[in-house]
Amino acid sequence: MGREEIRLFQELYKEAGIHRQRIEEARRCLQKDPESVPCMDQMIYRFSKLQDTMGRKLFRALLDAVGEWESTMTMVDSLNKLDKYEILDPALWQRLRDIRNEIAHNYEDDVEATRKILSDIEASLPLVDKVMENLERFARMKGVM
Repeated sequence: MGREEIRLFQELYKEAGIHRQRIEEARRCLQKDPESVPCMDQMIYRFSKLQDTMGRKLFRALLDAVGEWESTMTMVDSLNKLDKYEILDPALWQRLRDIRNEIAHNYEDDVEATRKILSDIEASLPLVDKVMENLERFARMKGVM
C-alpha cells in the first residue's frame, strides 16, 4: 500500500465523481427539455465514461491501494474480490456493462434505442451510487481515503 497507489485511487474516485455529477446535470437538463440532443449525448457519454473509469481503472486502483491486487487477476477475479468486500455484486455490475455495450452498438442509429438507453441509465443510477458509496466506505475503512 504505497502513496502512489493511494493517490491514483483517490484521483480516479474523484474522476468517477465528476462523471456522476455531469450525468446528474444532464438529467436535470432532460427534465427541462426531453428532446435536447446535447443533453442526451451528455448523459450517454458521461455514463460510458463513468462505467469505463470504474470498470477499467478504479476497481483495480482500489485493490492495488489496499494490497489486494495481483498482476494475474482477471476482471472476473477483481469483481469477485469486490463482491467479497461487499462493494458490488458482479451480476449487477454486468448490467452496467450491458448498458455500456448497448451504447457502443446502438445509440446513434435509432431514436427509440436512444430513449431505451437513457431509461436504462436512469434506472441504473441507484446501483452506481451504491457502488460509489461502498467504494468510499471500504477505502475509508482501509485508510486510503
